[in-house]
Amino acid sequence: MRIKKLVIYGYGKWIDAEFDLSSSIQVIQGQNEAGKSTLMSFIHSILFGFPTRHSSALRYEPKESSRYGGKVILDDDRFGEVTIERVNGKVTGDVMVTLEDGTEGDERLLDTILHKKNRSFYEQIYSFDLKGVEETKDMNREQFNRFFLSVGSFGNEQFLKQADQYKQKASQLFKPTGRKPKVNELYRSLKKQKEQLSKAKEKNETYIIRVKDKETVDAEMDQLEKELKQKREERDLLNHHLKHIETIEELNRLKREIDQYPDQSLPEDGLIQLNHINRQLEEMREQTKELHEKQNALQDKYRPSKELLVYQENEEAVDQLTGKWDQLELKADSIRELKQQITLLEQQTFEFKLREGLSLQDDLPEDLTSDSRGQVQLIDQSINRLDQEEKESNETIERLKLKIEHNEEQIDSIEETLWPLSTFKAVEAEEKQKRTLDTPKVSERKPVILITSSLLLLAFLALVLQNWSPLLGVFLLAGVWTIMVRRKGEAVNYREPDYDRSEYYYQKKLRQQWKDTLASIDSLQQQIGEEKDSQNRIWQEKEKYSASFSEWKSVHRYPEHNSLTAVMSSMEKMSEIRKVERQQRELSDRLSEQITELDKELRQNAFTRTIYEDEQDPLNVFSEARKKLRQIEQDKRLQQAYIKETEKIQNAVLYFVQQEKEQNKMKHELYDQASAKNEEAFIRAYHTLQEKNEKIRRYEHLSSTIDVSEQSLTLSGEDVKNKLMELAEAAEKLEIAYKEKARRSIELAYEIKDLEEGGTYSELLQKYENEKSVYQDAADQWSTYKIASSLIERTLNNAKANQLPQTIALAEKYFSSLTSGDYPSILMDSDEFFVIDRSGKKWAAEELSRGTIEPLYAAIRLAFVVSFKDTVSFPVIIDDSFVNVDEERKSKLYDLLNEVCQSVQVIYFTFDSTITDYVPESHVLKLN
Repeated sequence: MRIKKLVIYGYGKWIDAEFDLSSSIQVIQGQNEAGKSTLMSFIHSILFGFPTRHSSALRYEPKESSRYGGKVILDDDRFGEVTIERVNGKVTGDVMVTLEDGTEGDERLLDTILHKKNRSFYEQIYSFDLKGVEETKDMNREQFNRFFLSVGSFGNEQFLKQADQYKQKASQLFKPTGRKPKVNELYRSLKKQKEQLSKAKEKNETYIIRVKDKETVDAEMDQLEKELKQKREERDLLNHHLKHIETIEELNRLKREIDQYPDQSLPEDGLIQLNHINRQLEEMREQTKELHEKQNALQDKYRPSKELLVYQENEEAVDQLTGKWDQLELKADSIRELKQQITLLEQQTFEFKLREGLSLQDDLPEDLTSDSRGQVQLIDQSINRLDQEEKESNETIERLKLKIEHNEEQIDSIEETLWPLSTFKAVEAEEKQKRTLDTPKVSERKPVILITSSLLLLAFLALVLQNWSPLLGVFLLAGVWTIMVRRKGEAVNYREPDYDRSEYYYQKKLRQQWKDTLASIDSLQQQIGEEKDSQNRIWQEKEKYSASFSEWKSVHRYPEHNSLTAVMSSMEKMSEIRKVERQQRELSDRLSEQITELDKELRQNAFTRTIYEDEQDPLNVFSEARKKLRQIEQDKRLQQAYIKETEKIQNAVLYFVQQEKEQNKMKHELYDQASAKNEEAFIRAYHTLQEKNEKIRRYEHLSSTIDVSEQSLTLSGEDVKNKLMELAEAAEKLEIAYKEKARRSIELAYEIKDLEEGGTYSELLQKYENEKSVYQDAADQWSTYKIASSLIERTLNNAKANQLPQTIALAEKYFSSLTSGDYPSILMDSDEFFVIDRSGKKWAAEELSRGTIEPLYAAIRLAFVVSFKDTVSFPVIIDDSFVNVDEERKSKLYDLLNEVCQSVQVIYFTFDSTITDYVPESHVLKLN
């Protein structure tokens, strides 16, 4: 991971500023107050969040801008170019992460990019100033191992957190000086009950004596334990004072410890063999378990069915039934065929009744005799005749109505041109008067008579022909001619009248025609009345015949709604259906006989009688028996398959049992080679041998670092060493005395137990034991958490056992180079660092000058960074950490930084203006 650019919106003194940091080694040079620390804090804040307001760290909120934050653009081997932007927001700010492919994320994505590391981890290893370099001396071996585990694999930190959780849970259960933890409370309660129990025991004199003796012995044991603890504390104090003793003291201690280990010859790959055997045994047990589960599954799968159990109870009856099964099958098929035929016949009858409108529940009408047929045929003929007469009468009435309608139209037409009656009467009176005054001569009247006759003839023809157009034309011509004749006569004899006389005669004819037409309408209406009387007679006759037909239908059981036509058309079909019903009855009789025979056969068999308990229909009983027989045959085949599968499983189980015996034999042979009674002792022997070998390697390593003889390793001329020996002897005597007192205490405890009796004391004892059990459970839980935490850390430590030596070796290389070979070796005890000079003399770090200790701790940190560059590759940020070194070592430090930057990016903040003498000027960013 390399930082390419810083974009600052607002942070401390920096407002809207950008800095290019793309070089592998980037130096930022500036005088005091130039903003170097602000830039360093900006990088920390963008990556890990702004400091909280309650934190001791500075937040660098800008005073001249409302914008707070910015972004860091970096290159990552996994994600490419990554932009991390953080602005003011929640407690540590709102962060937005943008990857090269455009993917955006929040704190979770940033956590992945930063390998789930926090600010504390980064500042302790990758970011340091002069004070941070000095703090390296406060890191012990356990803390370094923690860093190795945290960096070594991304899953290890989760295990370390789990170990810390176990420690926290353990401390919640018990604290040495606590009161509220569960174990502490149970201990106080148990102690109180023990006091109550002691009071109950005082009733027995001997018991009291023994109790007092035991208390005395326990008090003496406590005193011995205190003295022993005091001796040990004195010894530890002397050892603490001897922390600067020469390496020979450690060699003596290692020699004594090595001599205490027993001499054992163990197979080189014994643990591997044991693990292999255990895996084999576990696999065999799993396979055996699977086989047993398979056997149980087979038992469930092939469990005998109800049908098979019935077969076993009625095996003979089933065999008899099977022997005559074909015969029964034929009977059953015949019954089914008869049922099918009957169903078809019933369907035909049903469809006929439905089609003819007959009742589905009632029987068919009886067959008709010849008289009945003749009677219904006579009724049919009579009704047909009456229907024909009624039809003809209706046609006659329609014709008469049409004539009446035509005459009414003529009357309407005449009335449109007809004079009013008063006008016609006046003209008619005047004409009579004229005829009286001057009667025309015969010769004169002849033309008039002739014309009048002609007109009447034409009027009659027009009435008959019903065409008035020619008549009107003739009338007009006659009128014109008459007027001319009359004018000639009147010109001589009379005066001219006030009206047209031809019009008068025309009106007279029209009025006569009007009267004749009314008379014709009356005649036609009379004819219609006569026809309706004839229709009433026809209807009465039809009702009489209908009543006769209804009576006939009732007598012969025909439905009332059946028409005469339907009855006549269904007579032949009815005969066919009656034949179908007779055939149906015959088949039903045969069906009943065959069902009775089948029922008798089935009821005689013990197996099929069991089916009659749930079913009474013989055909259904037969079908059920067939199903059960098929199921029985299938179950018999399954039982055979079950036997074969069971034999296979049993053979496999026997094989694995034999193999397990052989593996156990091999395991015990392995135990015998290590002189171990069990697996725990076997593993313990290897662990003991491993501890011994580690101490031998340590002994050989220390022996190679110092030039002393073998004899001098066993000698000590210092008073402190003699005092340690005296303390050891005294402690041994105290331990012997303590063991003797412990033995006596156990004897007294057994005697006290024998003297204990029941009653109140027994109840208190039971209560005490119950609470003691609860106390033990809580203590076990506490020890479980402690052991789990220890196992996790020890397991991870074993997995990373070689990381610390490798890092120390790299630090030795760096430090030796920085000091020009004056200090070729670095040692790390449990609490501090030591260096060894050219002459082999061992120096504690605090004994070195500041010009030497600063390169030492810088070499250790840089060695750590380079060791894990393939796992975690963070940029290294250094803030003027080498102000106390001389020019030669400063030059070598810059050479070392140039070497380190080949693996990880180095960002170096300094006020030193001579930096360009050691780093190319293109890699130096100068701040004003």
